[in-house]
Parts: sequence; C-alpha cells; structure tokens
Amino acid sequence: MPELYLDCPAGIAGDMFLAAMADLGVDLAPLRAAFAKAEVHVEITALDAWDKGIRGKRMHIAAPHVQPLRHLAELTGIVRALPFSQAVRSRSEDALTRLAEVEAGVHGCAVADVHFHEVGAVDTLVDVVGAFWALETLGIRRVTCSRLPWFSGTVQCAHGLMPLPAPATAVLLQGKPVYPTDFEAELITPTGALLLDRMVDEFTCGPTGRLQRSGLGLGTMELPTVNGLRVLMLAGDGPGLERIMVLETNVDHLTGEEIGGVFGVLLDAGALDVLFLPGVMKKNRPGGLLQVLCKLEDLGRIRDLTFAQTLTLGLRITETTRAVLPRAASARSTPWGDVSAKDTVIEGERYSRPEFEALQALAKRTGRSVAQLRYLLGED
Repeated sequence: MPELYLDCPAGIAGDMFLAAMADLGVDLAPLRAAFAKAEVHVEITALDAWDKGIRGKRMHIAAPHVQPLRHLAELTGIVRALPFSQAVRSRSEDALTRLAEVEAGVHGCAVADVHFHEVGAVDTLVDVVGAFWALETLGIRRVTCSRLPWFSGTVQCAHGLMPLPAPATAVLLQGKPVYPTDFEAELITPTGALLLDRMVDEFTCGPTGRLQRSGLGLGTMELPTVNGLRVLMLAGDGPGLERIMVLETNVDHLTGEEIGGVFGVLLDAGALDVLFLPGVMKKNRPGGLLQVLCKLEDLGRIRDLTFAQTLTLGLRITETTRAVLPRAASARSTPWGDVSAKDTVIEGERYSRPEFEALQALAKRTGRSVAQLRYLLGED
C-alpha cells in the first residue's frame, strides 16, 4: 500500500501539491476532462520549470472567462457534478466546507454568507479536487508530512492588507508542528493549509518505507531557497495505517431479522464492517451493541443511513487508526479448477486464502462441502 510523504521546507500551496503529483507521474488530462463534463472549462497543465537550477513542475491553471465570486453551495454543486468517485467528491466537499467554516469564523458571518473571493476562483477548486483525485489515482491511503515553516510579513487580498500567516491559514495550522524561520513571504497559503488539514494523517521527522519515486512542485515566488514542495512515494515496510470512523449505538428495539437487514444495507453502501454484540439492556430487555466501521470520507453518508435503517436516537462516533496488511486478489489453482482468493504478505511469507463465495461455488460443482474443501486445500 503506497504512502506519501510531504517535505515542505518552503511551505505549500494548492498548485504546488498538484504540480508535485504531476511530476510524480499523475496524468492531469482526466482532471481537465472531468471539469469540462461539469461545464467548468479550464486549462490544467503542469509545465517543466526550474528554480535555482533544479527541475520540477509548475502548474498553469487558466479559465477562459472571469470567474464569479462563489458561495459554498455553488462550489459543492460543481464538485457533485464531477465524474469522480464518491470518495473524491466527499473529501472535496468536506475540505471546502471546512474552509467555509474557518472563513466564517474569521470574518464573523454565517457559513452560507461566505464569499470565497480568491478561494472561490476556479484554480483553487481545481487544486482541492485535484489533490484528492491524484491521491486516489496513485492508490495513496496514508499521507505524512514534515514540520511546517512559520513565516511573517503581509499579503494583499480582497479584504485589504493582512498579516501573515493569513487569518484562515493560522486557524487551519492549529495543532500542527511548526518551527521559526526568517521568511517574510506567504509560504503556506489558505489552500495549502487546507490540504494539510484534510490530507495529512501524521506529522513526522522523515519518511518511513522503501522510496519508490519523488516529485517536485514549484511555486512562483522568488525565495533564497528552492521554492518547491517535494513529495516522496513510498512502499510501506509493514501494515499500512489508515484513519477510520467507528459508529456505535445500543439497540433494543429491533428484531433479529431487522438487524440482519441493516447489515446488508450498510455493507452495500460502503461500510467497512458491521458488528452486533448481543447483551441485556435496561429493564432486562434483550438487545446489544451495533458497531459500524467506515472511511472518514464516508462518515456523513453512513451516519445518516445508520439513523434511517435503525431509527436509533443517538450514535457515538469516534475516530481511530487501524493497521491494514497489503492485499491482492488472485486465482488459486486447485485440482477442481481455479478459485478466487485474497493474498497477503506477513513477515516476508505470502499467504493465500480462498474467498468463501468461491468455495461455495466449487462445493456445488464437486459435491463436497466447504469444510471438506478447506481441509483438502490446507485451509482448515
């Protein structure tokens, strides 16, 4: 399972991340085509560029017409029209909502009233959506990052002259490790801080794993050092770590058949796992604990579906980290034909376990039971 490490001694902007992903090998043509299908026509190109003699990529994003100031609902409407996976759209909407909430807090207004100004420009929309799409394209499930450089100075924006870091950037950087520098320039833009806030799983002192390749996304400012964001793609040495959400509720008002029906609906909707632990509830009623696991980007959808399917009045929601072994699908050869299996590697040893449904189909063809086949295949 590949991981990504962000090395940002010169900070990060949204276009620098997308340029670095292009330098890593991501083809941006599908991104441009997706926006065109959503009736947002924009040129999206990563060009070869140099800074201090070092080659990298620099983004060129240009729309043929002047872009309007947009509210959150207009931006999310565009995102929902993009022909991308539900995960990419959900993560993009989540990021834009987070930015709107931060801007509303900074300016003391309602989220619905936030005009995104520079943030509403099409280039920032491309940066946000493109970031999550690029991660999915490369199969990146975990992102780590270096400490972040602190900077000072001022920047001219739609509200006038602002101190650096910009107010929204400062809020988005809360809780993240920083170190002082002498830079008087905007090293981290609001969009860059937003990506850090929504993408990074952990801040570390360096990358861990086997380095596969690297990419460099260049900014436009002239700095004493190379103005670039370096991304490192690594193959993990062990189980990959990923953030997941745990939803729990106590259930004593559903029949066994109704609880069983909830399992199928939630799993078909993308829940990672569903568990019911029976017990005795208040007033000695039989009941139990319903637990649902889902990806972070699926939380809103799975949460609402759990409420609708169970009619529970409350859900406990926590975020946790799980270790996941790399897995791959394969066709295992047997004396009675091939069966699909899941393969994984533990401490250098490869293990293959046939899928239960494949064994069921094989059992029907051979007249043997699944238990017999597992024994014959050494799976007992």
